[in-house]
Amino acid sequence: MSVVNGILKEELDRLERLQAKYSAMLEALPKGSLRKKKIGQKVYFYLVSRKSDQVVTEYLCQGDSPEAKSFEEQDAKRRDIKSKFKSVKEDIAEIRKAIGKFARASTLQAKRHSRTHL
Repeated sequence: MSVVNGILKEELDRLERLQAKYSAMLEALPKGSLRKKKIGQKVYFYLVSRKSDQVVTEYLCQGDSPEAKSFEEQDAKRRDIKSKFKSVKEDIAEIRKAIGKFARASTLQAKRHSRTHL
């Protein structure tokens, strides 16, 4: 059991490092979601985010400007990283649960072992 427990702890360490990396990457990107609004014949880009309890919409640029592609790439990157972050968070919870089960199982096994050798 200690081999499996050791492997689980190594995986937990790896996932925690990955979670910290994703968190730092998310901090470097603008918070919020990119929204496109078509007004008349033109497309405009806005950043929608929360500040306290309010939803704030911030104008970024027109859809045909050179910055528009950059904003779209950043938004796609943020969504991808958030998805990976969520997956890593779920994996961490699952591994912690498994480590707890192994700890309880080894405790029970130790108690049983001590009773038989009395």
